[in-house]
Amino acid sequence: MKNIVYFITCILLAIITQSCGDSGGGQALLPNVSGSSGEVLVILDKAKWDGPVGRKIQEVLSAPIDKLPQAESHFDLVNVSPSAFAKLYQTHRNVIFVDTGQDKEKQITYQENTFAFSQLLISLQGRNDDEVIDLLGEEGQSIINKINISERDRWIRVYKQSLNSVIFNKLRDEHKMNIHIPANYSLDVEEKGFLWFSYETPTTTQAILIHYFDHDGKNYFNKDSIINIRNNMTMTKVKGPTMGTYMVIEDMVPVDYRLFRFRQRNYAEMRGLWTLENGYMGGPFINLVTKDEVNDRFVMLDGFVYAPNDKKRELMRQVEAIIYTVSFPDESEIVITPDKK
Repeated sequence: MKNIVYFITCILLAIITQSCGDSGGGQALLPNVSGSSGEVLVILDKAKWDGPVGRKIQEVLSAPIDKLPQAESHFDLVNVSPSAFAKLYQTHRNVIFVDTGQDKEKQITYQENTFAFSQLLISLQGRNDDEVIDLLGEEGQSIINKINISERDRWIRVYKQSLNSVIFNKLRDEHKMNIHIPANYSLDVEEKGFLWFSYETPTTTQAILIHYFDHDGKNYFNKDSIINIRNNMTMTKVKGPTMGTYMVIEDMVPVDYRLFRFRQRNYAEMRGLWTLENGYMGGPFINLVTKDEVNDRFVMLDGFVYAPNDKKRELMRQVEAIIYTVSFPDESEIVITPDKK
């Protein structure tokens, strides 16, 4: 009962907050979200957290991510009591409530920008705990996808505010595309139809590869074509530290592949693991392919991570966000940024 009372209180406060915000500038009045990327608060009392509902939430959202070389959970879950949430945690980035009662319909509701800008609130509703558990079993992947998209969009906003304007203008003016490469990335290689950007620390590498090419009347959206094009690109462009070594897709682990629409354009997305042929390096990658109709070409954007002794989930989330900032001259969302002096 306490969970329901606190949940209703939170929603009422949200309505008041949003109403005030709408009258004076809307989202601009909201504070920034708190918490770390990939962190999710679950608002449940301790007994329910340790019971069947809490265990099911942990089973779904703490499951290991596919296509990472070492086991890492989808999210870092933090159990918070309803009273603590109301006092201390209202601006957290991702929050899950469980709302049960005989008058509750079995459903998931999502609410954004409630107590903080870009915040995501998720309510799991049902008549009883069993219905909520069933809901998690049926819609668990949808919840994971929704949180991941929210986290990606937060990183995209960061990168649009902290981009390398010299690189942005080069890509726009010379290569006819818009990508928000962050200010801490460097341009390592620029050749005809190929660019390589990277951000290096003493223990990690994050890299963005861009490859564009004529389509010759062929369809390059199918999985096998993308695998071949990526392997051909990295075999010739991404060499290892010793002679005869080069990057390829790890064929012992099947790639994940999907087609989707984004900004009225077809995309193919592929996720998998890369390895160093004749060497001992490896890591995860994400790859996007789309057709640039205006310039009559296909464009491949690839983000990969090398971090043998570090966790890779958030590093991959960041390179994914970068390649998802892509747009083309025929799209409405084009940002013009002056060069830094």
